[in-house]
Amino acid sequence: MRPMPHLDFQTLYILIFLNSLAVTAVWAGFAWIYRPHTAAQYWLAGTLLSLVGGLVLATQGNAGALVPAVLGNTIVILGFSQFWIGLRRFEHRQGGWAVAVAFTLAAAAVMIALHDSGRGRAIVYASGQSAVMLACLVQLLRNRISGIGAVIAATAFAVALAGQLLVVGSNGAVLAGMLDYEVYYALASYALLCTVFSGIVWNLGFALMAVDSLHRQLKGLSETDALTGLANRRAFAARADLLQQQAEIRPWSLILIDLNDFKPLNDRFGHLAGDRALAHFAQVLLSCARPGDLVARLGGDEFALLLPGTSLAEAETLARAIRRKVASSPLPLGEGTVPISAAIGLAGSGEEPASGDRLFSLADARLYEDKKASKEQRPRSGPTRLQLATQG
Repeated sequence: MRPMPHLDFQTLYILIFLNSLAVTAVWAGFAWIYRPHTAAQYWLAGTLLSLVGGLVLATQGNAGALVPAVLGNTIVILGFSQFWIGLRRFEHRQGGWAVAVAFTLAAAAVMIALHDSGRGRAIVYASGQSAVMLACLVQLLRNRISGIGAVIAATAFAVALAGQLLVVGSNGAVLAGMLDYEVYYALASYALLCTVFSGIVWNLGFALMAVDSLHRQLKGLSETDALTGLANRRAFAARADLLQQQAEIRPWSLILIDLNDFKPLNDRFGHLAGDRALAHFAQVLLSCARPGDLVARLGGDEFALLLPGTSLAEAETLARAIRRKVASSPLPLGEGTVPISAAIGLAGSGEEPASGDRLFSLADARLYEDKKASKEQRPRSGPTRLQLATQG
């Protein structure tokens, strides 16, 4: 019977080094450009440690010299633990370093204790890697990280874990006299090759996860008003289009709101006070909104609420509540407060089912009518409405 073909371990260790070098270069560039991305920094640390570990392992030769074998394997286990810590940071979770260091030192201690048993050390090394891979796999699956990158990374960890478990099992079989050493050597070499290429794949998965995360952040910034933290006009238009598509099966309503006397407020108290007024007004609107409603700043002192699954009568009830809340929420300014009020216009999909633009125009016309009526009701003489009321 022909012996099972195997790969040379010395060559495989060099391959580990070269692959780690390539992946390290990629993560170094990523971590440099996107410095705030903490997870990328840990994944860079993982590839760097794997690079150093592979270089140390390459010096042990096929015979497996004790010192470089133990040192190299320890560094690689510590490097793999950085991938796990990076996943924790990706989910904005702290901690993990103490566990990683303690686990790595424990594995190193056991490998040193088994200095007379090459198979025993191999079992510890493979088990250490397997434990960290399993932790990464559990982290990915338990928290259901979205995106194709997480699927790729989880699959790669599962394949690499299977390879390392094969190493553990075959070493145990050799010690028990159930497996020929030549067969074990071939299996172990293929398992190591599997781990090397799985590492490339899970780093690709990490990279896709990082890019997807940055894309979501950028999308959030592009749809968020910087001053108030509300949705901006872009987000408002996208949500309105979606609601209009569902209008035949689910009604929706729109409330447009203008902050009254915004320009006089700016002129009297300054633009910083105007910014504070907009931010204050935004919080008042948010306090009135219901779960599922979208509150947006369209520009200047123009705000809007999109109300999914809401009839016109229900929108009118909410509009009255908003008017009362605004009236009872003066703007804190210095040591006093300034009263604020708003003009409101609303429309429902049952009135203008054909087009979201027509619905917006109808609500805008009613907003103008409310603003005009508010001006006509104000006294032509007397103190200004923007009088600062001192406290105490």
